Amino acid sequence: MNIRSYSQADRHACLEILESNTPEFFIPTDCDGYATFLDNLPGPYFVLEQFGQIAACGGWALDTAGVADLTWGMVRRKFHRRGLGRELLRFRLNAIRNDGRATLVRVRTAQLVQGFFVREGFSVVDVVLNGFGAGLDKVTMEAVLPP
Repeated sequence: MNIRSYSQADRHACLEILESNTPEFFIPTDCDGYATFLDNLPGPYFVLEQFGQIAACGGWALDTAGVADLTWGMVRRKFHRRGLGRELLRFRLNAIRNDGRATLVRVRTAQLVQGFFVREGFSVVDVVLNGFGAGLDKVTMEAVLPP
């Protein structure tokens, strides 16, 4: 397993990862927003290589209040439940910790993966029913980043 910084050469593979998780975890119109995100990264973004391909991606960005927001974290659908998401999340949390500017991490995710983040120490702070689209609630979660 190798985690490295995203490059534009990874764009197609990352879009494929999003597509593999649509419509279960993302709505079809997310593709345009994600493509724009990849072209204008607001902060560090990473890819996880495993099984001879890019199997996961995700990053983070610091907001004006000093909160680190996790950005577009996802694992290629066929590789779910193999620990790759956990590895990438822990890598991102360590990167945020090493950066030193944030002590609070926030993620906005769907209810379908809420349990994953709870197991990693996140707590629910807000829920908007159908906030991402029909059947996909927008769950805002936070975790205090220990030193």
